Amino acid sequence: MARETPVYSGPMRLSAPHLVGITEPGMAGLAWLLLERGSRVSGSATQDSDAAAGLGKAGARIVLGNDRGHVRADMSALVWSGTTASTGPERERAEEMRLPVLQRDEALAMLVDSAPTSVAVAGSHSTPTAAVMLTSALDHRNPSWVLGAPAAGGVAGHHSGGDLLIADLGPSEDDGPRPEARCFPTVALILNATATSAQHQDLDDILDELEALARRSSTVVLPTDDPGACALAGRLATRSGPRVITFGEAHHADVRVVQVVWDGMASHVTVQDADSSWHTVIVAMPGRHNALVAAAAFAAGRALGATAADLAAGISTRFNGIERSLTTLGRQAGITVVDSLARHPAEIATDLKAARMLTEGNVIAVFEPSGLAHTMALGLEMGTQLAAADDVVLLPVHTPQPASNPEADTATAAIARAATLNGMAGHVHAWHTWHATKVGSGVEELIASLAERGDLVVMMGRGAVERLGPRLLFHLGSPATPIPADL
Repeated sequence: MARETPVYSGPMRLSAPHLVGITEPGMAGLAWLLLERGSRVSGSATQDSDAAAGLGKAGARIVLGNDRGHVRADMSALVWSGTTASTGPERERAEEMRLPVLQRDEALAMLVDSAPTSVAVAGSHSTPTAAVMLTSALDHRNPSWVLGAPAAGGVAGHHSGGDLLIADLGPSEDDGPRPEARCFPTVALILNATATSAQHQDLDDILDELEALARRSSTVVLPTDDPGACALAGRLATRSGPRVITFGEAHHADVRVVQVVWDGMASHVTVQDADSSWHTVIVAMPGRHNALVAAAAFAAGRALGATAADLAAGISTRFNGIERSLTTLGRQAGITVVDSLARHPAEIATDLKAARMLTEGNVIAVFEPSGLAHTMALGLEMGTQLAAADDVVLLPVHTPQPASNPEADTATAAIARAATLNGMAGHVHAWHTWHATKVGSGVEELIASLAERGDLVVMMGRGAVERLGPRLLFHLGSPATPIPADL
């Protein structure tokens, strides 16, 4: 069935938007950029959070819950994330008032098209790291940005007043089809092309979507090492289209990763530019995949005409990682606790591989899947990749529906079964009493019983697990003391 196209006249219709699900992935970045651009932003949040508090202090009007009364006549549009199941009352009220109703990607497309120069970062996974790294690489260009996750210590959106906008389109986070966000960026940086949800089990669907984006761009940047992206390059070669710049480890890549050396603190990445010159980029994250992301940012910057020296300096001196991307939360009793955004099986695999570089002990993965359709489609592969850990604590699927949803239980069981079949028998610990809106219920004790001095615990996924790390550290430091409710 064809989607109804929303009626709007241009970016200025976002002068006073109301964002539903304002703290969900990608929405906070949009809110920050609009605030700094001078828009009167309001938003609905499902619960109190640091992100909501930060937006409130910056001038956004934040309300809790979803209610028809949140939508007022002085608003210019309603923007919703596409992931919030309980947004019906606000959307219905906006339609009754004949306000434009946009999904996040549609609003972002409007902003991309209004920028004189823009980079759209897209792909099935790993887009937040690439987008943040690109803002660092192009810092000398004074970019604006909308990110899926903020840089470490930063914010997810920024309006600089300059002519360059970097936008993380990211994969679809919801359990429904992705909207057709028809933006026309200067450069499309496409990191990979793999299945992401039940609606995208067929790779051809993903390739159709990414090919359309690529053909609407002046230049497309593609990896040489991703099978889906190689298929996309083959499609683009069938007829005239955008200029194609490649990156990767292949000898024919325009920006080639020649060597990666981890010194315990950072990765020293040697890249060879299209003119055969060599450059060293220092990346403040472990893992070969992050070296490839650095090459992607380097290639996108070169597509915009930036010098190799400026790009290498920007990444090396200004990129300090992104929030929840193998971020160290702390150490207690000789046990290190780190955070990970990993949600897609490929992200799980690369983050667990990188985690091995941070410890000589065991790696315990605590994983909360998010999105029911996403988990049902990819659960077996998630379990297969989680088997790279020494122990797995598997939490129920993070979903707006009740935690006792039978489909969610089935999806979690599939992950556990796949991990067990891949050598994890006796090392998969399913925690069935978890609740999506409440942390605790003793899971900290279970994790602590698995970890020993020298081990590393990785908090993976999105949802309540994001608040579990500080609670675990408190328990490790004071096991006999009740964990404060505000942690």
